[in-house]
Amino acid sequence: MRTLWLPVVFLSACACYGQSLLLGVKGGVRLTDDITGDATSESKRYAVGPMVELQLPFGLGVEFDALYRREGYYSSSDIELPTYASERANSWEFPMLLKYRLAFPLVKPYVVAGYAPRVMSGSINGISETCNAFTQVCTPSPYHTGADWNATHGLVVGGGVQVGFRSLRLSPEIRYTRWNSGAIGVLQAIGFQSTQNQLDVLLGIAWKMH
Repeated sequence: MRTLWLPVVFLSACACYGQSLLLGVKGGVRLTDDITGDATSESKRYAVGPMVELQLPFGLGVEFDALYRREGYYSSSDIELPTYASERANSWEFPMLLKYRLAFPLVKPYVVAGYAPRVMSGSINGISETCNAFTQVCTPSPYHTGADWNATHGLVVGGGVQVGFRSLRLSPEIRYTRWNSGAIGVLQAIGFQSTQNQLDVLLGIAWKMH
């Protein structure tokens, strides 16, 4: 996890050499579903977290975000006995983006592209079915287990506009992420998984530091 913060150190160091450093927050909503198949998503659609951007000459820039999401699902079955699984997890995405801005005076359109690792951890509560091999009698069995899903990785593209007033910078943006696999892909065999396509509408609010 420590290595995910290395871009912050890099951007801070570069800012000492005459570049513009922006510090702020980025947040927004997910437009696409995050679960596909035989489960009901109970995730929150919002995303929020800190951002830092180094503005370079020639309209170039480098941005690093840390976006938090609250993820969850509910799945049930009534084939023989009522069973269910309910998960709650914290998801963190760490997009590292290259940015290109057009040199317009007031409103600066821009495009971004980059890479985003994602980590997710939480817990699952539920009731499973336990059957006796000799009597063939099945009984419900409650359980609680951790849900430390494997890290996933995404490719990110997007675009938006940046509006400035004094040192304040506002950046509405639309962003698409294609994940290499679903974070909950281990559950494909029982009918559902995380989606790999993610579309967000985001707003960055930042302050020019240098």
